[in-house]
Amino acid sequence: MDYLVLQVESQRVLAARFGVGGTSLSFSGAAEFELTEEQPLSAVAGRIAAGSSGGPRVVLCLSPSLFAQRTVELPLDNLRKVREVLPGQLQGEIALPVEEAVFDALPLGEGRYLALWARKSDIGHVIATFREAGCEPQVVTAAPFAWNFLPECPADAAISDGSALTVVGHDRVTFARALAGEPRPGITATLAALELAGNLPPRLILFGELAAGLAPDDFPLPTQRLAMPDPLAPLFKTDQAFQQLAGLLAVARACQAGVLPDFRRQDLAWTAGDAALRKKLIVTAALAAVAILLLFVSQGLQYRAAKADLTSLNTSIAAIYREIFPTRPKAVDEVAEVKAEIKKMVGGPQEGGAAIDVLKKLAEAKGATINGLYEAELEAGNLRVKGDARSAQAANDFKAALAPLMATVELGEVKSRPDGSVTFTLAGTLKEARK
Repeated sequence: MDYLVLQVESQRVLAARFGVGGTSLSFSGAAEFELTEEQPLSAVAGRIAAGSSGGPRVVLCLSPSLFAQRTVELPLDNLRKVREVLPGQLQGEIALPVEEAVFDALPLGEGRYLALWARKSDIGHVIATFREAGCEPQVVTAAPFAWNFLPECPADAAISDGSALTVVGHDRVTFARALAGEPRPGITATLAALELAGNLPPRLILFGELAAGLAPDDFPLPTQRLAMPDPLAPLFKTDQAFQQLAGLLAVARACQAGVLPDFRRQDLAWTAGDAALRKKLIVTAALAAVAILLLFVSQGLQYRAAKADLTSLNTSIAAIYREIFPTRPKAVDEVAEVKAEIKKMVGGPQEGGAAIDVLKKLAEAKGATINGLYEAELEAGNLRVKGDARSAQAANDFKAALAPLMATVELGEVKSRPDGSVTFTLAGTLKEARK
């Protein structure tokens, strides 16, 4: 996932793009935009939108001075439910009416949460500015809430970049505040207040440009500067770039881990993604409907073609039936009757063999001088044949050719035709079947 992290400060906007996924990390580049009367925040947002491509997840970091906090104890272990009950829990205890605030929370463990809230109008104004510029943020937060994700950050420490201070305990953010004016007095005063409250961490970590001139001896805690880890040296190249962008990298990591406070909730919820998803679902549903319609049309055409073929086949079978049985009345089921006749023909032996075998032998015996046999009856071993021969001699030759098949055979009436051909009848008895 690519994250475009934008940090809005009083005099500039810092932008950096990171690719974060599991243990992999990539850095695509960073840019700094100065805020002036000639180039207000809206103009900077337009330049960022124009230079962005690939649809990264936009994370907007605002000043921590816009956010208030308080530690609360709730008998809940579901962060979503905690967000739902926070307005009722804090109603009357904060100066801001809960209807005008947007809330989130960070778990501290053992039923304790760091409740965070901000004025809706403050955040909504900045969101509208970036939305109109074409660079709407999906997440709105403050960078100090993610400093526990700084590279090689101690699990228990106070962390400051000169503009804010965050307290990390057991690798969780437990306190964060903005610093006004010079960094050293603000850090010192905050550490003194933490000491009075009994929450003073064991060490102080400094990073960033504003903290570059601070000396470790200026503070009552063991102080060290956040060093660039060797694995990140190929990405940031210089320690100066690392110090400038380490906070934004921590924001990207926290967002990827799903623990970054996000104030795009309730009326400020990000809906552009939902709208895009709905549009994709509508397109998908429309394509599915078209596919189903085409499937039904295809099946309908196939059914129509099959029905036409079946009608044509039935017509052909009826015509064949009338040719086979011209004297029979129209049958209820021509196919069934034809099948029944075929079964009769290929059925059990008939004294001299199956009827189909007898017809085959008749066809073999007729030779070329018999023009055709147009009627044959076989019943109980008695055979009667009507045919058409070229001459009376051809009919006698056919009779002689049937001698191996017939026990008795007689040539019946022979009728001559003007062209010399004759019609004849032949009757006889088949020889007994031989085993």
